[in-house]
Amino acid sequence: MQFCRIYRDTGNVCIYIMKMYEDESGMDKIEIRAEREDNPDIYAGVTLPGYYCHHAYGFSEQEIMKLQKFLKNNAVSIWDMAKENLYAKSAS
Repeated sequence: MQFCRIYRDTGNVCIYIMKMYEDESGMDKIEIRAEREDNPDIYAGVTLPGYYCHHAYGFSEQEIMKLQKFLKNNAVSIWDMAKENLYAKSAS
Protein backbone atom coordinates (compact mmCIF):
# COMPACT_ATOMS: atom_id res chain seq x y z
CA MET A 1 0.00 0.00 0.00
CA GLN A 2 1.53 3.27 -1.08
CA PHE A 3 0.63 6.17 1.16
CA CYS A 4 2.89 9.07 0.28
CA ARG A 5 5.73 10.32 -1.84
CA ILE A 6 8.70 12.42 -0.78
CA TYR A 7 10.37 14.75 -3.21
CA ARG A 8 14.10 15.22 -2.66
CA ASP A 9 17.01 16.83 -4.44
CA THR A 10 18.03 13.43 -5.78
CA GLY A 11 14.60 12.54 -7.14
CA ASN A 12 11.21 11.20 -6.30
CA VAL A 13 11.08 8.66 -3.45
CA CYS A 14 7.98 6.55 -2.79
CA ILE A 15 7.25 5.21 0.67
CA TYR A 16 5.19 2.08 1.23
CA ILE A 17 3.75 0.51 4.36
CA MET A 18 4.58 -3.14 3.84
CA LYS A 19 3.06 -4.64 6.98
CA MET A 20 2.03 -3.98 10.54
CA TYR A 21 2.61 -6.70 13.12
CA GLU A 22 3.24 -7.52 16.77
CA ASP A 23 6.73 -8.63 17.72
CA GLU A 24 7.44 -11.39 20.25
CA SER A 25 7.11 -8.92 23.15
CA GLY A 26 3.66 -7.78 21.96
CA MET A 27 4.85 -4.41 20.64
CA ASP A 28 3.28 -3.08 17.42
CA LYS A 29 5.74 -2.58 14.56
CA ILE A 30 5.49 -1.27 11.00
CA GLU A 31 7.70 -2.30 8.10
CA ILE A 32 8.37 0.58 5.69
CA ARG A 33 9.96 0.37 2.24
CA ALA A 34 11.29 3.48 0.52
CA GLU A 35 12.36 3.30 -3.10
CA ARG A 36 13.26 5.59 -5.95
CA GLU A 37 10.33 5.95 -8.32
CA ASP A 38 12.60 5.83 -11.37
CA ASN A 39 14.61 2.85 -10.07
CA PRO A 40 12.97 0.52 -7.52
CA ASP A 41 16.30 -1.33 -7.15
CA ILE A 42 17.39 1.65 -5.01
CA TYR A 43 15.55 1.00 -1.76
CA ALA A 44 15.64 1.02 2.02
CA GLY A 45 13.71 -1.00 4.59
CA VAL A 46 12.93 0.68 7.92
CA THR A 47 11.14 -0.66 10.99
CA LEU A 48 9.06 1.67 13.15
CA PRO A 49 8.99 2.68 16.00
CA GLY A 50 12.79 2.34 16.27
CA TYR A 51 13.40 3.85 12.81
CA TYR A 52 15.98 1.12 12.31
CA CYS A 53 17.15 0.77 8.68
CA HIS A 54 17.60 -3.01 8.42
CA HIS A 55 18.59 -3.09 4.76
CA ALA A 56 19.35 -0.57 2.03
CA TYR A 57 20.84 -0.40 -1.40
CA GLY A 58 21.73 2.66 -3.45
CA PHE A 59 20.83 5.36 -0.93
CA SER A 60 23.60 7.39 0.65
CA GLU A 61 23.94 7.52 4.43
CA GLN A 62 22.72 11.13 4.33
CA GLU A 63 19.61 10.13 2.37
CA ILE A 64 18.84 7.38 4.87
CA MET A 65 19.20 9.86 7.72
CA LYS A 66 16.77 12.22 5.92
CA LEU A 67 14.34 9.34 5.46
CA GLN A 68 14.55 8.42 9.16
CA LYS A 69 13.98 12.07 10.10
CA PHE A 70 10.94 12.24 7.81
CA LEU A 71 9.52 9.06 9.37
CA LYS A 72 10.08 10.39 12.91
CA ASN A 73 8.49 13.75 12.07
CA ASN A 74 5.45 12.05 10.54
CA ALA A 75 5.18 9.05 12.87
CA VAL A 76 1.69 9.85 14.20
CA SER A 77 0.26 10.15 10.69
CA ILE A 78 2.04 7.00 9.52
CA TRP A 79 0.68 4.95 12.44
CA ASP A 80 -2.82 6.34 11.85
CA MET A 81 -2.67 5.50 8.13
CA ALA A 82 -1.34 2.02 8.81
CA LYS A 83 -4.02 1.22 11.37
CA GLU A 84 -6.81 2.65 9.25
CA ASN A 85 -5.78 0.96 6.01
CA LEU A 86 -4.45 -2.36 7.27
CA TYR A 87 -7.26 -2.99 9.76
CA ALA A 88 -9.83 -2.08 7.09
CA LYS A 89 -8.29 -4.67 4.73
CA SER A 90 -8.24 -7.40 7.37
CA ALA A 91 -11.88 -6.73 8.29
CA SER A 92 -13.09 -7.17 4.72
